[in-house]
Amino acid sequence: MPLLKRTPEQDRYSATNAAVQDNRPQKRSKKVPQRVRQSALKDRKILEKIAAFRVPAHMLDGETSVAHPTPSIPPSPTVTTDTPKASNDNIPVWALTGDVVKAVAATAALQIADRPAYAFTFNLTQKAREKAMSHPRGFLESLKRSFDKQLARAGVRPPYWFCIDRDWDGRLHIHGAFGAVTENEVIKETMRRAWGVSPEKGRQYQIKIKPLRDDGWATYATRNLRRVSNKIGPAFTMTRPLQQDALWTYVEVRRIMLRSSE
Repeated sequence: MPLLKRTPEQDRYSATNAAVQDNRPQKRSKKVPQRVRQSALKDRKILEKIAAFRVPAHMLDGETSVAHPTPSIPPSPTVTTDTPKASNDNIPVWALTGDVVKAVAATAALQIADRPAYAFTFNLTQKAREKAMSHPRGFLESLKRSFDKQLARAGVRPPYWFCIDRDWDGRLHIHGAFGAVTENEVIKETMRRAWGVSPEKGRQYQIKIKPLRDDGWATYATRNLRRVSNKIGPAFTMTRPLQQDALWTYVEVRRIMLRSSE
């Protein structure tokens, strides 16, 4: 699978051009119209088109940003020379994608970074869920603020994204991913301080951290996103630095796909 090499051009994509999830509370002007509701179906179609994309032979020879194996954005470059080119004109710009696409792009960005990346699940205590549910800024913002506060106290600032998921019985928990900047035990302790500690009996099952192997983790983690959002409001967030990297990754993939249609 091709590698998207990071270049100085990446710095052109500032967070002001990027996502809505910039990890800070924002006041919405009364004159600004409400954002168009995101479509899970639209996101799925975007990802299906990216997954089906194959880098043409002529681009493998001349494309400087494609090289070694890495995550499935874009997927493995099965070279085709005789098949007609598919139109990629309908791959939307970043601002018109939803949270699922952004989560996948963020996951790919973590994988092509120069540090190990990990996926995690955190089971919230009942007390933590109740506290977040009653927070004036919402469930997600409550958890994010607590996590950022504890990370600052620990002196670490890993790039991360996380979302809220639900079990079959409606119990809310956290899925996410981060780039390692310290030992995982430090991250685990930070999560416990931010999101609560399970009773001794279930403590060993509260946190699961494993290497981030592919972007399938993002689609799994966000599979219930719309249903959860209907209950608690926003349910997905990422740090600003990761937001910039995810934007660059998506823009680069889109650029390659559009060039292949020329």
